[in-house]
Amino acid sequence: EEEITAVKNTVATELKSYSSVVQKSCSAALAPQKIASAVKKVNEEEDRSKNVIVFGVPEEHEEKLQPKVSEILDKLEEKPRVSNCTRIGQRKPGAVRPIRFRVSGSETVYQILKKAKALKDLEGYQKVFISPDRTVEERISRQKIVNQLKEKRQTDPSNHYIIRRGEIVCIDKT
Repeated sequence: EEEITAVKNTVATELKSYSSVVQKSCSAALAPQKIASAVKKVNEEEDRSKNVIVFGVPEEHEEKLQPKVSEILDKLEEKPRVSNCTRIGQRKPGAVRPIRFRVSGSETVYQILKKAKALKDLEGYQKVFISPDRTVEERISRQKIVNQLKEKRQTDPSNHYIIRRGEIVCIDKT
């Protein structure tokens, strides 16, 4: 009888402490700031998913960006509806600012990025690169993995390393 009472008391005490821990952690996880931050992050990712960044396009005074972007996309045999073409960053002497533009959907961005590697084989486009629009955190993370890739290529030149889905992978050189 005493043992049963002791077990009941222990279970009741543990259940109360477990309940209070769960309640505290749930209220912390569902804090208004965390919810707002998560919603903002998702909106920003959705907004950026339709943007493309083009690097290496020479900058001219009073330039028209839409025809330049359309010309690059024509070389890739893509003809999406392009909008919001702008140079990003501050103007600096001797530096070429990237161009950001928007297309109709993230699937179109994917098709452009898939074909972007072909630019390096086209005359006059060897220095033009296309990438997705990334957040600051994504750019920092990408820079770290690119630096790791360069290090791997230097230490092991006999293998061919690339970045695939955010990870460094080794593929055959054949």
